[in-house]
Amino acid sequence: MFGSSLQTKSNRSQFFTFAFLLLLFFSSHSSCLALESRSRIRINNVVSRQNVDSCLTGLNVTYPGDPSFQSLSQTFNARLSYTPAAIVLPSSVQDVGKVVTCGASLNLPVVSRSGGHSYAGYGLGGVDGALVVDLSSMKQITLNGDNAVVQTGNRLGEVATYLWENGHRALPHGTCPKVGTGGHTSYGGYGPYSRMAGLLMDRVVGAEVVLANGTSVTTSESSYPDLFWALKGAGPSFGIVTSWTYSTLAAPATSVFFSISIPQYKTGDTFAAGFAKYQTFVHTAPKELAMAFSFGGNSQGINVQLIGNYFGSKSDFTTLVNGLVQDLNASIDTADEYTDWTKILVANGYGEQLVTAGPSPPNTFFAKSLVTFDLLDDTSLKRWGGYLVNTAAKADINWFAQADLYGGAISTDFDASSASFAHRDAFLVFQFYGSSNNNAPYPSDGIDVINKMLTSLSPNPAAAYPNYIDPTLSDSEWQSQYFGNNMARLSGIKALYDPNNVFKFPQSIPVGSVDNATATTPPTGSRTSTPNPSGTGSSDVSSTPNSSEKLGICLPKVMVALLALLPFCLDTLSPV
Repeated sequence: MFGSSLQTKSNRSQFFTFAFLLLLFFSSHSSCLALESRSRIRINNVVSRQNVDSCLTGLNVTYPGDPSFQSLSQTFNARLSYTPAAIVLPSSVQDVGKVVTCGASLNLPVVSRSGGHSYAGYGLGGVDGALVVDLSSMKQITLNGDNAVVQTGNRLGEVATYLWENGHRALPHGTCPKVGTGGHTSYGGYGPYSRMAGLLMDRVVGAEVVLANGTSVTTSESSYPDLFWALKGAGPSFGIVTSWTYSTLAAPATSVFFSISIPQYKTGDTFAAGFAKYQTFVHTAPKELAMAFSFGGNSQGINVQLIGNYFGSKSDFTTLVNGLVQDLNASIDTADEYTDWTKILVANGYGEQLVTAGPSPPNTFFAKSLVTFDLLDDTSLKRWGGYLVNTAAKADINWFAQADLYGGAISTDFDASSASFAHRDAFLVFQFYGSSNNNAPYPSDGIDVINKMLTSLSPNPAAAYPNYIDPTLSDSEWQSQYFGNNMARLSGIKALYDPNNVFKFPQSIPVGSVDNATATTPPTGSRTSTPNPSGTGSSDVSSTPNSSEKLGICLPKVMVALLALLPFCLDTLSPV
């Protein structure tokens, strides 16, 4: 009996020893599997200035602590603040490639900044520790016939001025002169001329882009068409566009800038009725009319202006809008006719000249957007109007909202499949924007005020505009609202061109399955010069290790567990 007890204790001892070693084995194995996802974070913790310097020799690099770092790392939205690992100002495409390969080799997320107006600060990474490619030194513009090759360090004011002064050409871009051409084009690019000529991305016929392994390619509908499609709607996730080639247009011969004032709305129902009249009118308006419903509030009620442009004569404009003006008991404040395209852009920018020197002053704000595709119902408008008058108008933030009219050429002249922009058939695009008083810290309830400004109108919003990017959206929300049914294809193209997720920020396209991109890859032979997407092709900087190489780091630990386990397993499992 005593011997039997000893045998039992021995078996138990062997069992627990076996269980411990088995646990050690699976723990080691799990560590290896988890290393892929943790490696970027772990390496970021030990990246030093010396690490970055070693692969960016000869470039203009600014680091935390340098005298110019604070100004270079200032976000446009002062509510947010991020500290990049370094900010690099390249002067050539080759410089950009060098930065990208450096970032990939150090497992640093690489982001590009064109004008620096990202509402979420994604031009600085959207998180600490990114490697920022600041394109502001790359400002060449070349006009070849009707095509303009524009490096993405240029801002909209510079492009508009150059095109006007070199043949009275124009593009359908926005009116803020210091907004960069990089992000504005990538995510759509709406402006006063868009109902006549499309979004800015619709005028793109080519793009030079630096890929994840540091090499550059030129894309178009016939060269890397899948990448070209992805760049027009989600560009920053796939590479760094160093120049766009735009097909320019003759500037409008005559255009009218107008503003129409409506008496203040003091109740939600009267506001809803006024908006209903506006949306009914513009729903069938000719494409020559671009009209926004712009409003803000105070303790007395909601103040509204209709602002925009008419591409034709002043007399034709007044004839067109006369019925609406009477229905709204409104008055035409301004209806100025222009023949100089740059002057009408200044008028649209409330007098801001097309001067782009220096950054835009920071603002402390939060913004939301909403894309609608048809007329809004009366119930929704009354609920929305009630919130605006009774709550938002009394909030302790400065806010404005605007509904821009889409349609026209945006939806009729360009096929939905021509770009990854998901809202080709949009009717109205809303922006809700709240800022703190005198750039003070943003009020604790300010985000809630703006959120409810949206949800009181649309409790379950289906679509939003990515150029008004909102960092508070969940992954499922931003993926569906910004990119809709294009997400699967975009993630497949991401896997094809950036499988190691070099170009990464909080709302970048995730790496998906290459299978989702195979249906749109170019014909055989058109990619003979395509760099190896893993980054191991022609680059002279070592690429990010692949999964098997990372797994190899763990093999000694696994082998120790296996060697200790093997003889014990044989002994334990042998017959008694």
